[in-house]
Amino acid sequence: MPATTQLHRSPTAQLAQVSGAPRPLLTPPGQPAVPAPVIPLRPGIGTAPDSFPGGPSARSDRVSAEDQELSRRISGIARSVAQGALEVLGGSRPLQQMARWLDQENYERLQLRTNLVRCVGIAPASPAGLPAASAHRHIVVRSARVCPVGPGVFEASVVAFDQKRVRAVALRIELRRGAWRVTALEIG
Repeated sequence: MPATTQLHRSPTAQLAQVSGAPRPLLTPPGQPAVPAPVIPLRPGIGTAPDSFPGGPSARSDRVSAEDQELSRRISGIARSVAQGALEVLGGSRPLQQMARWLDQENYERLQLRTNLVRCVGIAPASPAGLPAASAHRHIVVRSARVCPVGPGVFEASVVAFDQKRVRAVALRIELRRGAWRVTALEIG
């Protein structure tokens, strides 16, 4: 007869299994639960000092601060445009408000998609052409990621949640004639 191992579960493990909570960490029998040792890290030999005035580290800090500010600005644009586009599709925002941010091709694509959604009856409109009161859906932007592609060109991905589902929006934002424009818009 082969040897079998029986698993004895504690009451907390059974509760974790039923509730969906993480299971407790199990230690092998006969070994005490000891945390892993902490190894302090030392700075590398030959690294440039941070206090050197006007050195390469000071210049890179200034550039990175400018890049961070630009990245925050592009992230804000991506969040606003994604939220606005989803509100247009939901019927709670007029399409004309997106004209400032979208180039002509993407504006027309969003207009076509909005008309298709309204024809299907997902977002009914009143006879006056205004969105119906029940069509308002609150869009919450969960996250936005921005990646520089080239000088004056960024790509962004936005995750937004409306009351029905989570949606992904991909954007390409370019600097054209001194203004930021969305030149590619994909809504999933």
